[in-house]
Amino acid sequence: MKGLIVSSGEIKDYGLLENIVDAHNYIICADGGLDHLLKINREPDLVVGDFDSTSNQALQFIKDKGIKVELYPTAKDSSDTELALNFMIENGIKEINLIGATGSRIDHTISGVLLLRKLSKQEIEACIIDDRNKIYFVNDKIDLPQRDDCYVSVIPLNLEGICISMTGFLYPLDKKHIEFASTLGISNRIIEQWGSIKLHRGEALIIESRD
Repeated sequence: MKGLIVSSGEIKDYGLLENIVDAHNYIICADGGLDHLLKINREPDLVVGDFDSTSNQALQFIKDKGIKVELYPTAKDSSDTELALNFMIENGIKEINLIGATGSRIDHTISGVLLLRKLSKQEIEACIIDDRNKIYFVNDKIDLPQRDDCYVSVIPLNLEGICISMTGFLYPLDKKHIEFASTLGISNRIIEQWGSIKLHRGEALIIESRD
């Protein structure tokens, strides 16, 4: 089963959202994420959160459609997005994507991106998607298809840096050490059918980006 979490962050391309929703068979809206689904006339399987960012229209939609709700108090120890992730983890969903998890609230964006590490530790395949980016957490390897309009960047997460090999790229690497906070891994391109990334040591965010 493929799970999708729709959070209340920024989504501009509703055609993209519609395509992503169609590719998943279990949808959870994290609080105000329901307002995004309303714009493409879709219903989630569940809405999770404290409902502090859900519009009155969305609240009425929940009542009219009888949508299942998991209500939490405003004073809680987890974000609505993490609560939605926890629900999917507890129900054995092993492939989870997130949309609406990035946006103007940089605190929510960073914390949401770092939730990918939590999912990896649970052996769950996960990705954060927005209008111009796909974000992955990698501590082993990943293969990405070539896209002409796409950059691939590597951001080390370990204070001691990472050891990485990259094949199929414009700038290949062979067991290269990249320091923490270095920009060495930014804006590479895949020049073959596939680009392969292998982490020999450490953890990193792998980001596919378009201008």
